Amino acid sequence: MTHRTLLALGGSLRSGSLTTAALRVAAQHARELGAHSELLTVDELGLPLLAPDATPAQHPAAQRLLDTAARADVVLVGTPIYGGTPSGAVKNVLDTMHLGKSGNTGPLAAKRVGVLSVGGGSLTGRFEFQRGATAFLDIACRNLGAWVDPRHVELSELAFDVDGELVDALARAELSDLVDRLIGSASPPLDPAADPTQEAPLTAAVTS
Repeated sequence: MTHRTLLALGGSLRSGSLTTAALRVAAQHARELGAHSELLTVDELGLPLLAPDATPAQHPAAQRLLDTAARADVVLVGTPIYGGTPSGAVKNVLDTMHLGKSGNTGPLAAKRVGVLSVGGGSLTGRFEFQRGATAFLDIACRNLGAWVDPRHVELSELAFDVDGELVDALARAELSDLVDRLIGSASPPLDPAADPTQEAPLTAAVTS
């Protein structure tokens, strides 16, 4: 049994969010592995738009976000796909996390992070993936100091039933495999050169 904690972070503001449903499946799988898990959605957080000169103490929701992330050993960030990119709400969560930087050290430093998107299939009626959203999350999380799993998970809406449950066996297996990797390898290589798939974490501050 492991005492590691997975934070499932993101979702959407829509009632019956498929992204939140996928994060819930991931959190449950982490518990089945013997880990702890927390689910924190954009809807639950209710973050204001980031003001770069703000402090976490001025925004209880921002402080809650940073405290929850600090408790986690690994993080799974999930977003719906809006126009081929992450939702503004999820991007705002990642932007707000810059308030937790200490010098050049980001709040996700020394944490392994997985990225997940939901969308791309409903307009064409077939499984079709748009990789821009997860690529965006990858960059944003590395800017916070994370080691991002290079195998992103992109799920079509068609993997869910009419009740919003993730029912496609292959999709569930792909998501479970990601959680397995996160929980099983919570300590990322500190030297990016040790992993040829991973670029060095980025730590540019939010100043504009």
